[in-house]
Amino acid sequence: PATEMGPLISAGHLAKVEEYAAIGRAEGAKLLVGGKRPEDAALQDGFFFEPTLFTQCTATMRIVREEVFGPIITVERFAGEKEAVRLANDTEYGLSAGFFTRDPDRIHRVARALRFGTVWVNDFNVYFAQAPWGGYKQSGMGRELGRIGLEEYQEVKHVFQNHDPKPLGWFGVARG
Repeated sequence: PATEMGPLISAGHLAKVEEYAAIGRAEGAKLLVGGKRPEDAALQDGFFFEPTLFTQCTATMRIVREEVFGPIITVERFAGEKEAVRLANDTEYGLSAGFFTRDPDRIHRVARALRFGTVWVNDFNVYFAQAPWGGYKQSGMGRELGRIGLEEYQEVKHVFQNHDPKPLGWFGVARG
């Protein structure tokens, strides 16, 4: 089959992702597919890990609550839009989120409610160089990429010169 997925970045990264897969199994999530290095001999020298899907996950599991940064997807049940947003936001991290819907009102309502630096709708993992990238909460400070990313390297200064003989107070209100 065709794929666009490559290896993880290092042996340490691979070990961390393998550890999260083991944690998921130990915490009672049901491993549906993946969860290990591929058996293909051609991939043994790289840092490859199979795409992994866990179901029967709960909000208290580490594989749900922590940033794995690997090919592990967790699935939780929810009873409606409000609960889905509550579950998604119930984390100390907020790098990115994604959801699928055909309802245009839901797109705007849910995207606005999600506390993540990037929200994808009807797609996932799409980046544009001109769009700012960065997370909320414990997923980082500031933004990279785009015009906003360039502002991280600027020192902005406000200079005001009064040409009126009367001094101005706060917010430009004339005094005396």
